[in-house]
Amino acid sequence: MNASGLYSKLKKSVLKRIPRPGAYSSPVPGLEFFRVDDSKRSENCFYKTKIVLMLQGRKRAIIGGEEYSYGEGQYLVSGVDIPGTSYIAEGSPEKPALAIALDINMETVSRLLSEMPTVPVNGAPSRGIAVAEADSGMLDAFLRLVKLLESGKDMPIFAPIIIREIYSRLLIGPLGGHMRGFCTYGTQNNRIMRAVDWLKGNYDKPIKIEELARRANMAPTTFHRHFRKVTSVSPIQYQKKLRLHEGKRLMIAENETVAEAAYAVGYESPTQFSREYKRLFGVSPKRDVSA
Repeated sequence: MNASGLYSKLKKSVLKRIPRPGAYSSPVPGLEFFRVDDSKRSENCFYKTKIVLMLQGRKRAIIGGEEYSYGEGQYLVSGVDIPGTSYIAEGSPEKPALAIALDINMETVSRLLSEMPTVPVNGAPSRGIAVAEADSGMLDAFLRLVKLLESGKDMPIFAPIIIREIYSRLLIGPLGGHMRGFCTYGTQNNRIMRAVDWLKGNYDKPIKIEELARRANMAPTTFHRHFRKVTSVSPIQYQKKLRLHEGKRLMIAENETVAEAAYAVGYESPTQFSREYKRLFGVSPKRDVSA
């Protein structure tokens, strides 16, 4: 079946699973579906290490002033968690924006990469996000993964196999070089990724650029420049956004107060937390949580 036919079948299969707007998890860990029925909405977010395949409509990702637009039959890949702004550019009740998102396990990708023929890797730092067209192989793999949800007994056996296939197709596709840059030990992107991983686990602690640079095996000035190149923000700004997004999650999902969330993510003052929260999200934390 050609790409057009696969795309049509995949869209129909996903529409059956998501009859109303919202985010839908699935029995396959890391596989989610999204439906948005209106456009022009925007939100501050973290682009997680995922592959997001658009099936209908169009989204725009704004990262450090750069726009990444992707629509029907295109996918966005992030090799590292990156703060940015997400816009639904095209979506309506008659033709909602539809997307599939699959978490990328970088350890699995690295193992797959080690089994492939060695190719030269560009070691220079680059933005951690990229967009490409999905070919028939990628669409077919996603279609088989979605269809697998209808067969409960086969899913635990075959889902990991299909996911590995999707990762492999990502590595041999147009964004293969992009992913290799993050998965190949010693490249600039890989070093920044390791620093980001440390920040994600220690965002509530004070950080020193010298310590982060040491972990990345870089001089502090070089580390700061490369970190901004990959993530679009400085390490301090990255930590701040991590703290604010986690604070928001704690208040919404864990029902913590503003003060409890502020202290939990490393702020010494709830007032400062509230001030920076409003600067990022455009509304105070109390008002945001009660909305």
